[in-house]
Amino acid sequence: MHTANGILLKKLLLIACLMFGFAWALVPLYRTICEVTGINRVVKADEAPAVATDSVVAVGAPVTLVFDANVQAGLPWQVKPLVRKLAARTGEFVRVDYEITNASNRRVVGQALPRYLPAAASPYIHKLDCFCFKEQAFAPGETRRFPVVFVVSRELPAEIAEVTLAYTVFDVPGRSIAP
Repeated sequence: MHTANGILLKKLLLIACLMFGFAWALVPLYRTICEVTGINRVVKADEAPAVATDSVVAVGAPVTLVFDANVQAGLPWQVKPLVRKLAARTGEFVRVDYEITNASNRRVVGQALPRYLPAAASPYIHKLDCFCFKEQAFAPGETRRFPVVFVVSRELPAEIAEVTLAYTVFDVPGRSIAP
């Protein structure tokens, strides 16, 4: 039985060494495959081909941003952007504050859902911070300001010169508490 265990140990050590060798060889193998196929190719900025076409807005192209908000019928909140319209450029960070007030005498929990007009602009808006990311609980009469931070992609189609960011705030059923 002692020899059977020794043979098994040798086989297991050989398998472990082969697995380690295979894992070690994967790095150069991966690099070679990437070079041959062009996958994950790193290009220096001065070697990058120009990608300007008529259908894509150039870097830093102007875009007008319009902000809007409304609430679900019966929700006792007042929601308003502190800026209604803003001139920006694609690729820039934009910050706009929204003010929300619970105009009732009870605790209310709400959730904002964003929408973009035209809808085709939606894939080009990249939010970094937004009150719409989670439910918001407000005490009776409470007012708070929330930042919305986002970037309009430089790849926004040229035909979209104005984008409206609108929020609709809904009551979260079962989460609000009567006085």
